[in-house]
Amino acid sequence: MSNQKQENYTEVCLFFTANSLSRAINEITERAFSSIGITASYGHLMLLIIDNPNQKLGELSEQMHVKSSTMTRLIDKLEHKGLVERNLFGRSVSITPTPKGIALRTKIMEALKTLYKEYCELLGEEFAIQLTKDIYSANEKLYN
Repeated sequence: MSNQKQENYTEVCLFFTANSLSRAINEITERAFSSIGITASYGHLMLLIIDNPNQKLGELSEQMHVKSSTMTRLIDKLEHKGLVERNLFGRSVSITPTPKGIALRTKIMEALKTLYKEYCELLGEEFAIQLTKDIYSANEKLYN
């Protein structure tokens, strides 16, 4: 925080503003993904698996910025839904989409388009694009 006295600390606190933004975007996201039976996080994970099958759990964990144990639980749920399967190659496990999982790609992309359209309407498209770039850059700095 700066040395200036702030009347509203919520305006200068990254923790508060990031979490507040996250809650607002989550509400929009839940509406966009409600019809396909998975959350946006699972949707993004499915796209990673569909677009690049046979990735190892560790690779997926890095791309999603989650711990391996968290990724294992995410994959367990997708496997339970019949969307992915594990393949053993010696000691390593890779993840591939099932035909049911691949068929979900179009719906995931439609939900992401709906999400994009709604937050662009609320924020303005140019601002939304720049905000996304800035948040991505911040994440890269924090995770690398």
